[in-house]
Amino acid sequence: MPIKDPFDELEEMQKRMNKLMKNFWERGPKAAGTMRGFPVDIREENGKLVVTADLPGVKKEDIAVKARENQLMISCKEEGEKEISEENYYRRERSKKGMKRTVTLPEEVKSDEAKAEMEDGVLKVTLPKKKEKKKEEKEIKVS
Repeated sequence: MPIKDPFDELEEMQKRMNKLMKNFWERGPKAAGTMRGFPVDIREENGKLVVTADLPGVKKEDIAVKARENQLMISCKEEGEKEISEENYYRRERSKKGMKRTVTLPEEVKSDEAKAEMEDGVLKVTLPKKKEKKKEEKEIKVS
């Protein structure tokens, strides 16, 4: 009776895991449904932080934007309903999808002065930065 190499089975398991992970990363956002994300860019412009998010196909009334200290939360929902009614056949489907992203900003912002606008599927959020407090220097005596 031939002796089985125990590493052969480990190699086969590694191949199966690699294939599984490849499939996940290739289909990830499409397969995840409610766990989808969206790209976000952050830049500084005239003393303000400007955050842009690509949200194609999302209506501006379905978007919620919140800011506090050094965080920006963007969420949106998509709801749909499809109904087909024919002789001896009735079908009704409802779907709810959503996306949410929390971004840590490089500095604290004035959330009460923030502005958001949506144009051509791109959300642009402008956040004025808080003025940096002057740091005091204090001499410490060495004893």
